[in-house]
Amino acid sequence: MVQRITTNGMMTKYKTNLMKSYNNLAKVSEKVTTERNFNSYAESPTKAAQAFQLRRNRWNVENQIANSKQVRHKFQQAWDCLEDTYQDIGVKLGDYSALIGFNAANAPGRNALGEVMKGAAESVMQTMNAQYGENFIFSGADGATVPFSWGQNGEVLYRGHPVDCKAGGADDAWFENSIENEKTFVDLGMGMQEDPNDGKFIEASGFDTALNGAEYAGYGYQEVELNDGKTVSVPNNIISLLNQMGQIFCDCDPNTGAYDPNKTYTDGNGNQFTGQQMAEALETGLKNTLNEIHANYVELDTRATFVNTNQERLESLDDSMNEQIVSIEDIDPAEAITALMWAQYSYNAALRIGTNILSQSLIDYMN
Repeated sequence: MVQRITTNGMMTKYKTNLMKSYNNLAKVSEKVTTERNFNSYAESPTKAAQAFQLRRNRWNVENQIANSKQVRHKFQQAWDCLEDTYQDIGVKLGDYSALIGFNAANAPGRNALGEVMKGAAESVMQTMNAQYGENFIFSGADGATVPFSWGQNGEVLYRGHPVDCKAGGADDAWFENSIENEKTFVDLGMGMQEDPNDGKFIEASGFDTALNGAEYAGYGYQEVELNDGKTVSVPNNIISLLNQMGQIFCDCDPNTGAYDPNKTYTDGNGNQFTGQQMAEALETGLKNTLNEIHANYVELDTRATFVNTNQERLESLDDSMNEQIVSIEDIDPAEAITALMWAQYSYNAALRIGTNILSQSLIDYMN
C-alpha cells in the first residue's frame, strides 16, 4: 500500500524533525556553556548517583582534613611549649647543680637564683596555660578550664586539685581515674566506629586530642635516694620542684649563701630534712622530671608526625576523588565542541531543507 503524501503531513514531519535538531543544538550548547555532562538527575541517573556518592565521600574527607589541620596546629603549639620548658630548664640545670654544694664558690648567689627559679616556676605555669583559640591546650577534655594555678597556700593546682598528692589519696584517685582516662576523639579518617557487641567506641578508629597537663608536667611524688642513703619524697611536678627549690635558695644566708641550720623542710612522707639535703633531693627530682618531659616531648612529636602524614594521605585522597568527580560530571571540551559543531551543521541543514520545501506546491512535489 502506497502512503499518501500530503502538504500538512509533510510539514508536520518537517517541523518535528526541525525541533529535534533545535533541541539537540540547545542541549549541546548548554553542555559547552556549563561544562557539565548533566544538570539534573533525570538526564543521567547512573552518573548522577555515582557523582552524589563521590561528593558525599569527598565532603567527609574535607571535614577530616579540616580536623587534621586543627589538631596539627594544636599539637604544634603544645610541642613548642614542651620544647621551651625543657630547653629553658635544662640549660639552667647546670647552674642549679653548682649551687647545691655548701662550699660552692658562687654560693652567695643562691638568693638571687632562688628568685630566678621561683620566676621560672611561674613562667612554666604560664607556658603550660597556653591557649589555642578559646581553649586551653593542656586542660585535657575540659578546654575551658585553666590548667594550672596557685592554691591559697602556694601549692600548685591542676584544675583545682593539688598536683603534689599522696598515693591512695582522694586527689591521687582523681588524677588516676579522671585525668588519665580523659579522651577527646576526632575523626581523622580512621573509621570512627562502635563495637557492635557492646556499643562502645573503638578507640583505634579515632584520634585522641586531649592533652592533660598533669601528665606532661607531672603529679604525685617520687622517691629520691641521697648520697647518705636516706630516701626523700619530692614532688613529681616540675612547677612544684622549681618553686620549692627556689624557696630553699631564698632561705639561704644572703651574705654567705649558707643553708639555714635551724630550718628544716618536710618531704611528701612527713620526714624532716636540712636545706642542703632537700635541695639535693629536689635537684635529682628535677632531673628525673625533665627526663619524663623529654619522653613526653618525643611522644607528642610522634603523634604530631602521624597527624601530618595522615593529613597528606587525606589530601591525596581528596585530589583523587575530585578527579573522579570531574571525569563524571564535567565534559570533554574537544568532544563537546565537536558535538556542538555537528548539531549546528544539522540544524542549519534542516533550515535549508525547509526553505526548499516551503517554496514548492504539492503538484510540483508530485511531478
